[in-house]
Amino acid sequence: MSNQKLVSLSLAVFPILAFAGWIILGAILGFDNGPHEPQSYITALGANSDAVKIIFPIITLFFIIVIGGLGFISNSMEGGSGHFMARFGFLLMVIAAPGFVTEGGLQMGAAEAASLGSLQTAQTLFAAGGAIGALATALMFIGFLVIGLGILKQKNFHVIIAAVMVIAGIFTTAICVIDYSNQLIVIGYVGFCLATSALGISLLRSAE
Repeated sequence: MSNQKLVSLSLAVFPILAFAGWIILGAILGFDNGPHEPQSYITALGANSDAVKIIFPIITLFFIIVIGGLGFISNSMEGGSGHFMARFGFLLMVIAAPGFVTEGGLQMGAAEAASLGSLQTAQTLFAAGGAIGALATALMFIGFLVIGLGILKQKNFHVIIAAVMVIAGIFTTAICVIDYSNQLIVIGYVGFCLATSALGISLLRSAE
């Protein structure tokens, strides 16, 4: 299998799997127990700490794989009018990646602390994870929208895909700045998953 086909499949499949992971985690914790309700969310994390410690690393890995796939996209644009923007956007996403890993680790730590009855420690870890996550997510989606702008400029993928990238990037960054715990952030992630999957499918078709 060529690198292009491997990346294409990764971009087409892993965003959907990551989103499915969030839905599964939400179902386990209870969709009403989101980060917008810190006390009930931390309690739910503690009650389901084993599931949290399995699902969070998997979802994080899936997103890192997707970021790597976007790096392949930016490299494929070399020499084109949107290459610089795509490369810069990818760089921002790479910088954001450690923040995602850290946020996931702190969420897992909060779950473990809550399961042991150390609610104050769990609250501290949750708050730290939220602060880091807001910054990392905003940075990632800024990079995502910049890659979208590069694609719009170079026109190497369908304009609708690039437009979804830009809109999702602007929307999610705004949510991160205003209120990272707002459940509307899921709309940005839907846009992210749809756009990256569409990129993978388009890339796969061009490889055939």
